[in-house]
Amino acid sequence: MRKVIAICFAAFVLHAAPLYVAAAANLSYVLPHIIAVFKAKNPDVVVKVSYASSGKLAAQIQRGAPFAIFLSADTSYPKFLYKKGLTVTRPVVYAKGALALYSKKIATLAELPNLSRVAVANPSTAPYGKAAKEALQNAGLYDKLKSKLIYGQSIGQTTAYAIRAADAGLVAESAMYAKQMQPLRRYFHTIDPALYKPIDQAMVLLRNDDAARRFFVFLLSPQAGSIFRAYGYTLDD
Repeated sequence: MRKVIAICFAAFVLHAAPLYVAAAANLSYVLPHIIAVFKAKNPDVVVKVSYASSGKLAAQIQRGAPFAIFLSADTSYPKFLYKKGLTVTRPVVYAKGALALYSKKIATLAELPNLSRVAVANPSTAPYGKAAKEALQNAGLYDKLKSKLIYGQSIGQTTAYAIRAADAGLVAESAMYAKQMQPLRRYFHTIDPALYKPIDQAMVLLRNDDAARRFFVFLLSPQAGSIFRAYGYTLDD
């Protein structure tokens, strides 16, 4: 009898509908770790993640994309979807992000005008790009750098540009904590947080089913919080 139950459960897991999650690109380093821990406790849930800029994901949700949870890199996109009546819950801040300068050539923002190409995320669709533009403006550098900026459609693409194509880039600080970034960690430099508004990252539940609720709650758990902190995010007490 126990074998029959085990076989039936395995068949259910095999055919369970995936839980589709829309996640801001800065989460591409930390979220796989969080999902692995969640999966160990919830083997029946198959989590599938689409990473992109928050603005692009919000537009997809408006057009009916079948996501169950949206993890944005800001609060404005989740608030917009909530006001449109497209969410089950109000926006909840799950973590706070930070900006870093990545460069093998310089270590401070003040040195950016000496370079030829600087990567930033598109401020129109990527909250980290908006924060980068604000930081450059407040540092009195934006006008000097406008002609040198290379725009990534997401902060993930911007990080790739910074490493492979540009002389420097304003990226998510969380990238430096990724295992694959370990050989490059010495090229990340924290940007003064006083230069930009706090990057409060909020999420909303889009589909009210058991698997989605479980993962949503887990993302706010102390266990998930400790993983976020390990990747350089901060959390409210």
